[in-house]
Amino acid sequence: MAHTRAEEAHDPYVRWLGHHNSSTLFWGGGTWWRRYHGCLAPASLRPQPIELAELQAANLLEQSGALLLRYFSRTFTEPTGFWYVACHRYDFSGLSANTRSKIRRAYKNCKVEKVEAAWFAQNGYECYSSAFARYRGAHPESKAVFQRQIMDSVDGPFAFWAVFAGTELAGYTKCVIGDDYVATVVLKFHPDYLPRYSAYALWDAILRNYVVADGKLVTNGFRAFVHDTNVQDFLRTFGFQLVYCDLKVVYQKTLGACVRALYPFRSMVGMIPDSWGGANVRGILVQEKVRRSFLSRDDGSLAPSVG
Repeated sequence: MAHTRAEEAHDPYVRWLGHHNSSTLFWGGGTWWRRYHGCLAPASLRPQPIELAELQAANLLEQSGALLLRYFSRTFTEPTGFWYVACHRYDFSGLSANTRSKIRRAYKNCKVEKVEAAWFAQNGYECYSSAFARYRGAHPESKAVFQRQIMDSVDGPFAFWAVFAGTELAGYTKCVIGDDYVATVVLKFHPDYLPRYSAYALWDAILRNYVVADGKLVTNGFRAFVHDTNVQDFLRTFGFQLVYCDLKVVYQKTLGACVRALYPFRSMVGMIPDSWGGANVRGILVQEKVRRSFLSRDDGSLAPSVG
C-alpha cells in the first residue's frame, strides 16, 4: 500500500523513491519521509515547513527504526542558527564586478554540458575521486560502487551537468529535478582545474538553465553540522540566499538520553579524534545546541517571516 501511495506522490523524486526504494519511505504528518544514514528527513528535496505532532513523530521513528527525525516548521525574517540555501532569481548583471569577471574568464577556460548518466558512470570516477583530496577525513567509494550509484539514476528525475577544461572533466553536479525546484545533491570539482574558475562556469550554467529559463527554485540544501564548508558562502556571490528557519529534532529514546548526558560536556568532545567518530558526535551536539536555541523563541520573541 505504501509503495503504491508513494508512486502517486506529487513530487517526481518521491515517486521515483517509491518505485525504486520504497522500503526507505514512511508516511506521517501528511508528508513522506525518507530514511537516510539513520535519520528521517522529508523525502521531497524542496524545503517546506512541516507540522508534526509528538505522537506522529514517535510512530515514524518506531516504524522506520531511525535514530532521529529532523525537519523545520517555520521560516524567519531574522537570522537564526539554521537555514537552507536557495536561489529564486538570477541576474548576471546584478552580480559584483569581480564575480562577473570570473564567470567570463571561466568560459574562456571551460565549457559546460549536460551529460548522460551512462557516460558519466564510465568517465566520471577520476574527477570524483580526485575531489576528495580537498576533504578531511572523507574517502571516495570504489569505482564499482560509484558506477552502480550513477547507473541507479538512469530514467529518474535527475540531470548531470559537467564542466570541462579542454577535454578533461573538471567538475560536475547531480541535480534532482522537481516540478518547480532543482536540488543540487552532489557537487564535485577536480582541484587541478579550480584555478580555471570551473566552479563559476558550472554554477552560472545551472542558474541560467533552471532559474532564468525554467523559472525554478534552485536549492543547495540545509546548514551542515558535521562538515563545515565554504560552498554556501560561495553561492551567495551568485544571488543565493540563506532562508532562516527553525530546527526540530526528535530522537529515538536511547539516543536522546545519550545526547542529554553528553550535552553538558560538549566542549570536551572536541578531543575525540575523527577516527573514533568524533566528527559525528560533535555534529550531533552542535545540532542539539541549535535545536535548543529555538525553545526560548517559541513564545514569539523571534518574528516568523510572511509567506
